[in-house]
Amino acid sequence: MYKLEGKEKTFVLHLFLTTFLGGVIGILNYAFNIVIARYTSQEIFGTFSTALGIIYLTQISAVAIQSLITKTVAKNKGNNLNKYKWNSLIIFSVMGLVFALIFFLFKVPIAQLASIPEELILYLAIAIIFAFASPVSKGLLLGEEKVVTVNLLLLGETILKFIIGIIAIKMGGHIPLLILANSVPAILSTIIVIPLLKYKQEKDVVIKNDWKEFILMIVAFFLLTTPFTVDLVLVNSDFRADYSSLSLLGKIVYFACVTTSSIMFARLSNEKDTKKQKKSLLLAVGLSALIGIVLSLIFFFFGKTVITLSVGESYLNINKYMGVFGLCMTGYSIVYMIANYFITRGTYSYIFVLLFASILQIVLFNLRNNSLDIVVQNQIILYTTLTLLTIIFLLFNFKNIQKNEEGNNKGEDKKDI
Repeated sequence: MYKLEGKEKTFVLHLFLTTFLGGVIGILNYAFNIVIARYTSQEIFGTFSTALGIIYLTQISAVAIQSLITKTVAKNKGNNLNKYKWNSLIIFSVMGLVFALIFFLFKVPIAQLASIPEELILYLAIAIIFAFASPVSKGLLLGEEKVVTVNLLLLGETILKFIIGIIAIKMGGHIPLLILANSVPAILSTIIVIPLLKYKQEKDVVIKNDWKEFILMIVAFFLLTTPFTVDLVLVNSDFRADYSSLSLLGKIVYFACVTTSSIMFARLSNEKDTKKQKKSLLLAVGLSALIGIVLSLIFFFFGKTVITLSVGESYLNINKYMGVFGLCMTGYSIVYMIANYFITRGTYSYIFVLLFASILQIVLFNLRNNSLDIVVQNQIILYTTLTLLTIIFLLFNFKNIQKNEEGNNKGEDKKDI
């Protein structure tokens, strides 16, 4: 019987801790949106939701920045990282400032396209700057696998977000403050954490970010987000509201399953032994699959209750799709976890699988978009295909790693002779 080693036991504990705290954070975030929907006007909630969609787009770069720094720190643990932390904060803050400035310069067409007031563009530009700067601290912490600290920071940020949101509601649904509630807590924690991070002066080596890999990470994470974002744009407007409610509830399963992705990424980045990397991946994917299956079963048996308590009785017609869509999201979460494994190993050829899935989705929606039944079938085809291709790609990757290791071992044996 296989026994977990010290680091593996710690990793499992981190997985369960992150799952628990991630669940609490997820509930608070979900409650945040519900509170805004219930205690503000439809106009305010609609405008805020549109603005939030723009903020979510910036999270693609945020995830890539956090992953890049995590990976860089893990590779340079024996080096002096004091200069690196400040250099990274300055570089990504400047990048955020540049993108925010470009965003602000095009405020008129952006405001018209998104149907939001022009004065909100300034606050969204500020949110963009924070989105580039705030991932630095968490990347540094995860690079050293300080998982408990990261979880507590995320919990504190979410509580502060909730408090700011309540203040905004008390002010009559102040949209600028609601926008900043999604970005100010993260930048505040970064301002506090960065100066407190101290590194031993062991090796004074110049550490730089791999910008080529950063671009590949952005492409990979962009294509990873495509399957559950583009569908809302492509779906027929005649039943978009019904599909949007189904998608919203399905995302609960997805986000619950991928809560531990950053923890897994940190463990894989720090682990050099390929066999141990494989075990860590399988543990994380197994937990994600278990969470997804449990939540999908809840959707199967208690779908009506979930719908009534969340989006409302007017959407009860989506009940028959709930369980199946939950399983689709479970498969997609497995894809996300495995994709993170490929990124830690620098296996960016997997991007072609994601690109194929994106093209498949667009083709399916262009050819089959006449009813909610057909659209759900499209998503079943998409997520099943993507999950199977990802697992096949993973198995081939495992096989290639084994061949390379066997070849290296034979080479060492010949040297010994």
